[in-house]
Amino acid sequence: MTALAHLSKAAAYPATRLMFKSSRINLESTRRCEASFVPQRVLVLTKVSRYMIEKLHNPNLSEEELKRKLIERDINFDAILGGHNRNEATAKKTIDTLKSLNIDFRVKSRYNVDIDSINWADLVIPVGGDGTFLMASNLMNSNSIPIIGINSDPEFSEGFLLLSRKHSSDIPEIFERLRSGNFEYLMRSRIRTTLIGENIWRTPFHMHDQSSSLGGKFYISHHNSTIPKGKLPKTRRIPWLALNEVFIGESLSARISILHIGANGGKLQKVKSSGMCVSTGTGSTSWYRAINCLNPQVVQDVLSSAGLKDQTNSDIEQICTDFNSKIQFPADELQLSYTIRDMILKPSKPTPEHTFPRGFTKKLTIRSQCYDGGLVIDGGIAIHFNAGTTAVLETLKEDALRNIVFTD
Repeated sequence: MTALAHLSKAAAYPATRLMFKSSRINLESTRRCEASFVPQRVLVLTKVSRYMIEKLHNPNLSEEELKRKLIERDINFDAILGGHNRNEATAKKTIDTLKSLNIDFRVKSRYNVDIDSINWADLVIPVGGDGTFLMASNLMNSNSIPIIGINSDPEFSEGFLLLSRKHSSDIPEIFERLRSGNFEYLMRSRIRTTLIGENIWRTPFHMHDQSSSLGGKFYISHHNSTIPKGKLPKTRRIPWLALNEVFIGESLSARISILHIGANGGKLQKVKSSGMCVSTGTGSTSWYRAINCLNPQVVQDVLSSAGLKDQTNSDIEQICTDFNSKIQFPADELQLSYTIRDMILKPSKPTPEHTFPRGFTKKLTIRSQCYDGGLVIDGGIAIHFNAGTTAVLETLKEDALRNIVFTD
């Protein structure tokens, strides 16, 4: 078999499963056409635009002063203002539609959303981009409350978790389809994280708000509300579920992350790396794919090293396409896919015993030996994860997100 044939065959198996073997779970389809759904209480979660953030950070500046300041920073003021206006227009269309249908609603953003409003609703509608959808997902602990995402700027942005441009541009039609049952539920798996150790109740923060005193108040409040009275237990279930991924490693990217990693109850193996990314099927099209995707330059270098220098660009692109298309896996599959980033290897021992840079597992146990480590949920909520703390990551059926989707 030629090296090219070997590479093509390998493209069908993008994730090594050697030690971390886990057969794919045969699930009944979780997508099906539904009966009529007419929501009675809707939570609209709106996007916090770049323009809004700049206004909040500069409350004493007039519009013209703010514009001059942003232009001095080489920021296109007209572009961010235009995006803000389009976001506002879509949110208004959504609210006007709810009013016309006599549906009770509340409007929140990430600066003032609260758990009571989440639990009050029988439908959650993020109006924004994928970030707004992810934030809503993190806060929803029930798998019975559906969520449907509307792209607030469909002409200029693409949201993989949101309705298409066609449907986001016709909001009354969305509710007509719900009423007629012309939709499906996709039960997206999410990652539950349980911490074990002494220092597991420290206050979290939101990555987007690290440089701002304006945001993150909800996460602090929600965190505080989950702290039990009296002696704190040494086991804690994190109240936020990850829809895309959980990243674990040192907060300072240049510092080596030391983690002890084990899958499916296996022995923990000490690994030095740049951290690790643990993904769901939904997240397998996002950061996880970006980390693992094969590019033509690498394939060309491998083929050249194997003495195969006459392969066409078409051959190389086909290998990349085949490999990369199989990196992702179904959003409703109850499994985790992990990647250890930049794993440090000894020349005499290319791979640590029983440990591979990526693979699949049903349950992952990670003990931190980090100095200033963090466990980051969907690139947003950051939780301290330092030496002596253990995290258990898993996907459970009861944690799935009930996502309304249109298949046409």
